[in-house]
Amino acid sequence: MMVNLHRNKYDVSIIIPARNEEHLIKKCLKAVFEQETDFSFDILVIDSGSVDKTIEMVKEFSSVNLMTISPDEFGHGKTRNLGAKITSGDYIVFLNADAVPANKKWLDSLIKGLVKDEKIAGIYSRHLPRENCYLYMIRDLNKSMSEKRKEKTRLNSLDFLLFSTVSAAVPRKVWETYPFDENVLIAEDQNWAKIVLGRQYKIIYEPDSMVVHSHNYTFRELFEIKKRVGQVLNGFNNRILNIFPGLIYILGGLVLKILADTVYIIFRKLSVKKKCRELKIALGSRIASFAGKYAGWIKS
Repeated sequence: MMVNLHRNKYDVSIIIPARNEEHLIKKCLKAVFEQETDFSFDILVIDSGSVDKTIEMVKEFSSVNLMTISPDEFGHGKTRNLGAKITSGDYIVFLNADAVPANKKWLDSLIKGLVKDEKIAGIYSRHLPRENCYLYMIRDLNKSMSEKRKEKTRLNSLDFLLFSTVSAAVPRKVWETYPFDENVLIAEDQNWAKIVLGRQYKIIYEPDSMVVHSHNYTFRELFEIKKRVGQVLNGFNNRILNIFPGLIYILGGLVLKILADTVYIIFRKLSVKKKCRELKIALGSRIASFAGKYAGWIKS
């Protein structure tokens, strides 16, 4: 279902893909409306087949535009491109429905850098773990999304997170030239980042823009997610190299992650029972994650 957007001209268009997000969508929208900013903005929620109260909750916000599509019409890049096409803000902000802005400068911190520097293709936010987040994931977030601002001007093989559309801003002019590849089923943001960095643009990680966002995936979910990511972002761009040197690379990374997780968890102020539980979760999650990535590599 198409939506008639409000005809006012806005500085920023905020696009929020959603499906079955009744637990967080109201918090997300409320936090957006609480932003302290001089930038005008409109909001478009694109729901892809919710069967819970997500749509009902979105309708409580009368100024929010709502568009519904069927589940088979959804695609990570496709849906974000759709939202960008039917909005008109000079800057496009992509925000997951389960990512809740954690401060009132979330939006300003994303947009101001883009206004100052036309060579910035995108700015993305810091992710803060949820209260019940597994410890291994907290360690990952603390390492990849620290308090230090980062400027990326070229591809770095050691950087496993180039960009994140969980919460990010892109100038419309850049998106018009480099839309997301709709054939990429997952990690469309990483694929996009590789392209724009190759075109001499910059990407900024901005820790002053914060969202609360983390997932406690099951082992099966992690395996399937990483498998799809591995197919998109294969390790050596060569199937033979993916199979043989790739296995050594995967095993080495797995061992290092497990060792680091173990040290991190052991030195937390937790009960022995809690530590054992977190160690078990970390071990299973790392194995599932690395196995999934390798499975994706050898099938790509």
